[in-house]
Amino acid sequence: MTATPAKGTITITHTRADGTLVEGTEKGDEAAKILKRKEYGRRGGLAFRWGYDLQCWYLRHSRDRAADQWTVNKLRGYLEEAGYTVVVNIDDHKRRSYAEAEAERIERAQARAERYDEYAGNAASRAEGAHRSADAISEYMTGEPIKVGHHSERRHRRDVERMDNHMRRGIEESRKASYWADRAVAAEHFEAFRRDPNRTLRRLEKLRKELRDIEKWQRGEPACGFTRSTTPEGLATLATERDVVLEKIAFEEAVIAEAEARGFKVWGPGDFTKGDFVNSGGTWREVLRVNKKSVTVPHLLTRTGMAVMRSGDRACTAGTVYYGRPSPCKGGKRCTCDTQTLPYDAVCGWASAADIARLEATEPEPEAERKVCPHCKRVAGSEKRFSPARGMCTVCGYAAPRNFKAEPAPAPEAAEHRKQVEQAPPVEEPAPAAETCPMCHSSQWHAEARRCAHCHHSPKEKPTPAPAPTTGEGWQEGLALVFIASRNSRPPRLRALWAMTRREAQAVCSDPRTSGRSFMLSWTEHPGDEGTDWEWITDKGTFAPVLEELGITPRREWAAAPETPVTFAQ
Repeated sequence: MTATPAKGTITITHTRADGTLVEGTEKGDEAAKILKRKEYGRRGGLAFRWGYDLQCWYLRHSRDRAADQWTVNKLRGYLEEAGYTVVVNIDDHKRRSYAEAEAERIERAQARAERYDEYAGNAASRAEGAHRSADAISEYMTGEPIKVGHHSERRHRRDVERMDNHMRRGIEESRKASYWADRAVAAEHFEAFRRDPNRTLRRLEKLRKELRDIEKWQRGEPACGFTRSTTPEGLATLATERDVVLEKIAFEEAVIAEAEARGFKVWGPGDFTKGDFVNSGGTWREVLRVNKKSVTVPHLLTRTGMAVMRSGDRACTAGTVYYGRPSPCKGGKRCTCDTQTLPYDAVCGWASAADIARLEATEPEPEAERKVCPHCKRVAGSEKRFSPARGMCTVCGYAAPRNFKAEPAPAPEAAEHRKQVEQAPPVEEPAPAAETCPMCHSSQWHAEARRCAHCHHSPKEKPTPAPAPTTGEGWQEGLALVFIASRNSRPPRLRALWAMTRREAQAVCSDPRTSGRSFMLSWTEHPGDEGTDWEWITDKGTFAPVLEELGITPRREWAAAPETPVTFAQ
């Protein structure tokens, strides 16, 4: 048997930051047929894709993960069997933090949104041009039928065909514009999707399950139906995986903590009792049973248009025969038909039976004082159907989610003590020593090394905050607030980065490195009220080289002095 002649060298590279890449082959050569097989990935069924920006093949879902040795060995065997020389380079030790990976995902989503917006605009322009061309042809066509045998027959048929082609191309380009516009909207909402508290809770549940499995494998116990190697190499791999999972859990728990600070409620078994009502999908449903991870409530099924569902609204199927088979329900107290379990992350509101009775007994406002229902507004247009007093729509039965669970009233002694504390004069205390980064104010500042692990701020000298303008200084030395503005985003508040003098703000904002295709730095001397008109955002150190080159040390606090008139010598 003769050996297959070598056809070239192909390199398989894997790093946690870039994933699994295959270089040394083109898009349409013989190796591409092997890479396109849907046999790869951790669960199988994936094929390598060609990256136009990378100019090489890549494996999806391989970034920020350990190398999939099974896929690498399988691909290597296929390529060597086809006559290629394969070189494998795997580096699983160097990895970036989970926060950095999340930040890059959001940046890539923003870049996709801009690119898809451009695609949608181009497709809409082509569609408009095609429709104009069709209209131009139809202007001189009076609707007269084709005269068979006349000298105008060929031209008439040609014009009809051209107009049909223009109209079809316009319809196709309109569909493309709608498709890319939807993709752009989805990319713009990627950050909100990733930071959604309910999705984050479900993600945390999976991560904690993964952590428990890794700890079982480390003890030599089976998990997920199999065991892992407990050799020194295997234990080192499991320790790395455990560290990665712990980092992800810490990050997601911080997302939940931030959501709770904004008012989000994490529900649990201790928040419900039998007879309470939960809101999900715009319907108040009675709690039939409280479980560890969910509550049992009546199933909506075909009962649409109901604002409140109680246990008596269920339909028992005991004794009913379906397709020759009796219903498995036995009826009585153990009737479980027409019920469902609602996980706690799907609960949008809580109310007691007395709260629901009070809402149902409340008389709705006159029609002129009602509001547009968010559920049936597409059907009703601008017709006002929703009653704020009842919290329900008077037509479709939509019930607005609301949390009636209030904090318990403080005891009289506690209220009196709080009153005395509020009336006491404030006591000035010395300011604590600064333990945070002077640039981004994060807690990752290393005082001895004078370096921030978050924004990589590493000043050579001790930073001094920018002084506030004093009386007699010129306009250039007044205080200004530098903020970042992004394309296609209209936040309700300005996203502030630093406070510095107007002269320094002009120098920073005029630097070409502080603006790009989708963002720019700007400044204002009258930003308004903090928290209402603007808010501080995290400084990631992107513009640290610009600040260092210009010799500017900004501050992260706003204390603008009152404006003083500037006098000029006569």
